[in-house]
Amino acid sequence: MSDNKKQETVSVSTQGELPEQTQALLDEEWNLYRTKHAELSEATARKQFKAIQLLSARARTNMAQDAEKAGTWALRRALARRWLKTRIEDVFSPESVDDKLIQEAIDAYAFESGHPTLVTASHILIMTDDGSTEEERLSIMTSVHARLATLSEVTDEALAEEAVKLIRMGYKVDVNTDLEFPRYPMQAFLGEQLPYRAVVEPFAAAAFSLDDAHPLSGVVKSEFGYHIILFKKRTEGKKAKLSDIRDYMVSRIVAQGRNIAASQFISEVEQQSTVLYNEEKIKEAIARQ
Repeated sequence: MSDNKKQETVSVSTQGELPEQTQALLDEEWNLYRTKHAELSEATARKQFKAIQLLSARARTNMAQDAEKAGTWALRRALARRWLKTRIEDVFSPESVDDKLIQEAIDAYAFESGHPTLVTASHILIMTDDGSTEEERLSIMTSVHARLATLSEVTDEALAEEAVKLIRMGYKVDVNTDLEFPRYPMQAFLGEQLPYRAVVEPFAAAAFSLDDAHPLSGVVKSEFGYHIILFKKRTEGKKAKLSDIRDYMVSRIVAQGRNIAASQFISEVEQQSTVLYNEEKIKEAIARQ
């Protein structure tokens, strides 16, 4: 703080009460926080800053009537900065992200760097139910496959027509068109929602064995029942070189890691707190920021 700017001083009463937060002080804290966390989006930064303020307010309420424990807002700011550094910034900093972690991120989640090899396929499924036996369901799907195999071109419409026939016969049937999926389930990375859904075995194995020349699978059994799969297309995988996107991946990993660390810390504080509060109201307030 410059010499020509008056430094804020706060005296603590004998009752140990903290002074009221002022808008000027709140604005100062926000500017400091936003500068230190430029990698975060405006919305994310606002939510995290609001959470910090809620923690501070809760700590204020929890304080016993003890002047030695009350401190000043300057101390409160120092403590806030300390937990930000030790529990979030030091845990996930650009210096802590090594090439191994970046490669794991590329392998697990494409971000903007590419995608795994994908197959797009449709299928018809006769589901397991108590109204028919395993042998009956296998026999009827074998008949369906035989009819589809005689067509010059198998289409989604042909699958739908067969599904209608099976439904009228009393079977539980499902049809999905243009599913896009990788050969194996993708591993989550730092809690990120992965973009590609997983399909069960041996459905995935059967789908990846098909191609344009042989687009129709045989009858495939899975935990859900019996499938017939129609291959649509294969999109070859693309994975960026670590050297090309290292800076980008570091920024994403740091931002996501700090979000997780902040959430975990806030959760710990909530569990340890003895103050009663309306959780839904707090969530609504944060969401509005």
